[in-house]
Amino acid sequence: MPATSIDANKPSLKPRSLVRSALRKINDLRCKTWDLRHGVETSGEIPLAAFDFKSDHKEPGLQYHSHHPKILRQILSAVDIEHERYTFVDYGCGKGRVLLVAAESSFRRIIGIEFVPQLAEIARRNLKNYRGLTKCRDMTVITGDATDYELPAEPEILFFYSPFTGTVMEKVVGKVEDSLRRSPRDLFVLFTGVPIMRERAFGSRPHFKRLRRERYFDVYRYLP
Repeated sequence: MPATSIDANKPSLKPRSLVRSALRKINDLRCKTWDLRHGVETSGEIPLAAFDFKSDHKEPGLQYHSHHPKILRQILSAVDIEHERYTFVDYGCGKGRVLLVAAESSFRRIIGIEFVPQLAEIARRNLKNYRGLTKCRDMTVITGDATDYELPAEPEILFFYSPFTGTVMEKVVGKVEDSLRRSPRDLFVLFTGVPIMRERAFGSRPHFKRLRRERYFDVYRYLP
């Protein structure tokens, strides 16, 4: 049998890579269309190095990106609660897309924490200009480091989109646990991103029980 000849100049095809690239472009287009319809600017993937600001946690920080609103709604609907009783906190809120989608529910209040001043300012502008449905009127974006943030002592939903690397995440989770020890209360965690990051953040904590694991997210609940 003759040997099969290979054209060295012909690029090899990687079907999975091509599919992922196509899906990403479609998702980006859908997100930009959503932005246009609602009068906001939440799209894009931006590395932290692109921003001129100083922070000890800038280098280990992860780039800005966000899920499509449809996926965010699926994540937010994973907990069956009376929204009026809970404060929603997004760690690393970026341009504020998660805050805007969360505002479709009647949370007691909504808080975004963002340590990049430029992103925090964009998020505030988006909250002001948003032309979508908002049932929550008390929405705030705090410019600050999540490792310094003190949670209010009230029932909460915490949202994480794999915003920090290991060391920073450890510090943030430690702050959350300290707050709960001082003021025990009902608290859920919605953590989206790669499964290993979800597991390392809250899955190994004895006082957090994983209620659900889905393709895009985990749901944890604090159990004293």
